[in-house]
Amino acid sequence: MLKFILNFLSASFRILFNESGVFTYGQVTAITHDLIKDKMTEGVFTGNVVLNRFRGKQELEEGGNKILCPLMTADDTGSTGAFFSPRDNLSLTEYDGISASEHSWRYIYESVVIYKADIAKNSGRLGVLKLINKKVRQGELALMQRMIKGLLSDGGASLGAADDDQFDGLQAVIASSGSYGGISDSDLSTWVSYVDDNSGTNRALTQAILDKAYDQTVEEGQGGATLGIMDKSVFTKFKGLLTGQQRVTREDTVNGQGHKGQVIVYNGIDHCIENQMPGNTLFYVDEEHFKLHVHKDHNMRRQSIKDLESADALLERIFLYGNTVASERKYHSRINDITV
Repeated sequence: MLKFILNFLSASFRILFNESGVFTYGQVTAITHDLIKDKMTEGVFTGNVVLNRFRGKQELEEGGNKILCPLMTADDTGSTGAFFSPRDNLSLTEYDGISASEHSWRYIYESVVIYKADIAKNSGRLGVLKLINKKVRQGELALMQRMIKGLLSDGGASLGAADDDQFDGLQAVIASSGSYGGISDSDLSTWVSYVDDNSGTNRALTQAILDKAYDQTVEEGQGGATLGIMDKSVFTKFKGLLTGQQRVTREDTVNGQGHKGQVIVYNGIDHCIENQMPGNTLFYVDEEHFKLHVHKDHNMRRQSIKDLESADALLERIFLYGNTVASERKYHSRINDITV
């Protein structure tokens, strides 16, 4: 990390040093601002393999009161089309199908606060650079953790109405019943996911359970799981389940994960570790039908306040407005109650 700082700052900030070889407060503000701009805003995503994948497929939104997501499939049983003979009278009634789901905007931020007293304590150029880097890195890790929790969450339903302001994540999407995006399963028969559980009693993960959960997501040419996600404990069971002929390991191109980027390829898709996952659980996700939707003007937007009224410090904030949205639920599945 120190090497990164020196490479990052050596050329661009050499001219900022005054004759005494120390940074002024204004120069510290500029360094913090540029480090957040060049590292934190993207490091939040590149530092986590799951977030990085969803960042790469994100959808930018212009605005509006809601995020509207056109449905990718229709229920033919409710339409006005049919097989017919040439002498039949054809219906003139318009098909009044459900065209889109609706999703609320969610708002997330992270702050980096650097106190002037801490700048004074960390004398010398290298000490100040280490302090700034540490503060930015802490903010980066906190925002990364908060975002992945949101991506995997139930939208705050388990926390109560007062706390329903996080992303409508995969636990809200992958369910065998209930409403999502303002659409009830009774209104659209495909508006549910396949869920394999054992009534709360853990059982061994088997290849049959694994394959069925994957197969239930697949409709050839339309959708199907592209990613399997689980925590370390489930990953160990998953890895031990597969034989050498069926398992391929490779290194992911994203560096810096706690699991060192290890990915197991099975059924042609990546299976990876995410330790914020619910315990004893595996998610199958179709990344074309579950995406991060972000407001184009508030996509890791930075706010800089050089002097706080309530503290002797500088403040930088990062903001993101958006939500995670599934355009279809049936291409995702989950396995619960896995013995670890």
